[in-house]
Amino acid sequence: MKKMLRWLVLVACLGWATHGAACAICAPSDLENTLTQRLFAADVVVLAAASPDGNGYRAEEAIKGELPKGAIQLHETTAAPQAAPSKGRELLLYSAGSQTWRTVGTLKKERTAWVKRLLALGPASALNSSASPAAWLPRLSFLVADLESAEPLVAQTAYEEISLAPYTAMRPLKPSLDARNLLRWLDTPSLAARHPLYALLLGIAGGQGTAKALESRILAGSQSQTAAELSGLFAAYLELRGADGVGWMEQHYLADNARSELEIQAAILALGVHGNDGVRVRKDRVVQAYAVLVRHNKARAGFVASDLGNWGRWEFGADYAALLKSREPQAFASRYAMVLFLMRSPAPEARAALDALRAGGFI
Repeated sequence: MKKMLRWLVLVACLGWATHGAACAICAPSDLENTLTQRLFAADVVVLAAASPDGNGYRAEEAIKGELPKGAIQLHETTAAPQAAPSKGRELLLYSAGSQTWRTVGTLKKERTAWVKRLLALGPASALNSSASPAAWLPRLSFLVADLESAEPLVAQTAYEEISLAPYTAMRPLKPSLDARNLLRWLDTPSLAARHPLYALLLGIAGGQGTAKALESRILAGSQSQTAAELSGLFAAYLELRGADGVGWMEQHYLADNARSELEIQAAILALGVHGNDGVRVRKDRVVQAYAVLVRHNKARAGFVASDLGNWGRWEFGADYAALLKSREPQAFASRYAMVLFLMRSPAPEARAALDALRAGGFI
């Protein structure tokens, strides 16, 4: 419950902050600890094999910096290393500041060029939020074939780096995506952390038959389904159905008071991503959908306030002031977001409404 509340407050109340380049639905939780970021932070990067005597590791190839001499001892307290698999080597990183070596995982020896290419591409953070899809394409095209690679470190890196891209930069990957694989991965519980990305990519890879399958999957729900995964499914559905998909979401979710907060938040996040993108669904159409929520789902009306404020749609100020004055039951995050919306609004009416609400003890 506490985790859900933090998610609600973050999405509903802090959405006015500047959006970074990373995908709002599927970006990994630890943006600063991806393999690429760690490679760039390291002073020396080598592929190494376990020493035959079990005393540390022996560097075989330098990928960054100079090849060290002698045995390498890892900083972590671990059991003595076992002989490396015939086709596997440890990827070791050295920090001059702490004078320590750490391992980030095992790679086939033939992956040396792959690691060097990662370094040549540069960190994803170097591509700002205004970078075009064409600027992202070399990076994403290089990695898309490695999704769910048999090598765990490679698969994790492919997932992380593609997740860091904005949604609009993922569309050019369509020729490289296989909808059948994406569906299979979505049905694999051990890949749950990656489901939001795979759901998004399914919308890009699939066809109209996929849209019908997504309808069934969304409506069926699941106890294990996270808000991010459901939001990815909604976004995929909108990618395939466009404005017609918005109407379906209005009918089945936004206007339905019986829907859970998780479902409503997931729907709003998907609509917001498409509204900001503006390719498959126009921003004005998303605003119309938000109006449906404000009219019919009053307890969660403020969940769309951050998007409306970011888009300068201050005409909702009167609706929010009326809801705050009505004392109708409100989700905490919703009520807080409506107050923040009125505080952000440049309209004189919003300032007057705030003063009246304070004077009346409504806020």
